[in-house]
Amino acid sequence: MSQNYTPLFIALRYLKGRKSGFLSFISSLAFISTSLGVAVLIIVSSVMNGFETELKDRVLNAIPHASIYGVNPISNWQDIEKNLKKDTNIIGISPYLETEALIKSKSAVAGALVNGVETEKDKTVSVIHEFVQNGNFKKISEGENIILGKLLARKLNVEIGDKVSVMMPNSKSSFAGFFPKSKVFYVADIFNIGSKEIDEAFAYISLENASLLTGLKDQVHGFRIKYNDLFDAPYLVWQSLIFAEQNTNIFLNAEDWSYTYGPLFEAIMMEKSLVFLLLSLIIIVAAFNIISMLMTLINEKREQIAILQTMGMTSEEIYRIFFFLGSIIAFIGTFLGLVIGLGITFIIGSSFFESQLSTLMEYLGTYFISYFPYDIRLEWVLSIILLSLLITILSVVFPARAASKLHPVEILRNE
Repeated sequence: MSQNYTPLFIALRYLKGRKSGFLSFISSLAFISTSLGVAVLIIVSSVMNGFETELKDRVLNAIPHASIYGVNPISNWQDIEKNLKKDTNIIGISPYLETEALIKSKSAVAGALVNGVETEKDKTVSVIHEFVQNGNFKKISEGENIILGKLLARKLNVEIGDKVSVMMPNSKSSFAGFFPKSKVFYVADIFNIGSKEIDEAFAYISLENASLLTGLKDQVHGFRIKYNDLFDAPYLVWQSLIFAEQNTNIFLNAEDWSYTYGPLFEAIMMEKSLVFLLLSLIIIVAAFNIISMLMTLINEKREQIAILQTMGMTSEEIYRIFFFLGSIIAFIGTFLGLVIGLGITFIIGSSFFESQLSTLMEYLGTYFISYFPYDIRLEWVLSIILLSLLITILSVVFPARAASKLHPVEILRNE
């Protein structure tokens, strides 16, 4: 029985190096490179997955999964809403009016996309209400109230409670010429999604106020729709369009989130794949370090290998010595990389690191988010571990075979 474990005992002996209890320099280099590759892959993949999750949970859920709208404003929109409710794939419907306007404060003027919505219905299609500072999203349905994005409010230099004027073009002329429509609103709250495109350009008012401002009484531009899975929206929206056009002569059109934010999401997914591929090269470099370490060790231990063969050790057992040695380095290096990677990932996601990074981001300028989101996915971690073990253990095969093919007679003759 002990004979079966002899190659493993010899491999452990070689692993310690010349000084007992200490790994040799070349073995340490193989450990470090393997650990570094696994750790970096876990850290970067977790952060990239975090960015993907943030994009889906914050930005893509702040905008509608899909929209069905008319070429002209829709007058009998209640009937179309009833038709849409027949579609079992839809979990949220919100009628809307949308117009470009100028918002003027005491000290500044800025362009914005003003959205007229019904608060309760809009909550079923968007998460904007979850990102308002004081939770006053419902206030836009109470009188002349408006909710602004954080960056838009900063441009206008206004805070909650301040007055702003919303102005938009007026196609009707008076005896004195053309004058823009204008309406005074009070800033009821400020939202902060974390997306520059939304926080800098979006404002929300009630559907009733939007009707008065645009002159579209009892009309809407269309409906915003939410499905169970936003990735199904590009296919389901056309089915919803069929439901919407039932028993109506109004020509409607449809679009989904991929028209506006699809390229951004695809860019993040492509970047994640490319980064993973490039960082995998670190593990390949680690595999070459293991090969060079084993070949160097085999060259140094040629006499010992020859003596072991003359004492009756077979070529298969010689092969197993160096295969075990390389495999031990691969397993220990991968395990250390796993521990280091998970540890650093939790550190960069800590509140202390987040506060330091937020300060830096505020100093440098406006970014999508001011912290490193992380999403440690079990399937990704397991894939990285299996990839590391596969590459490093396969790299052991060549030097182990080279050692098993050494001829003791030739080695001892040359000595």
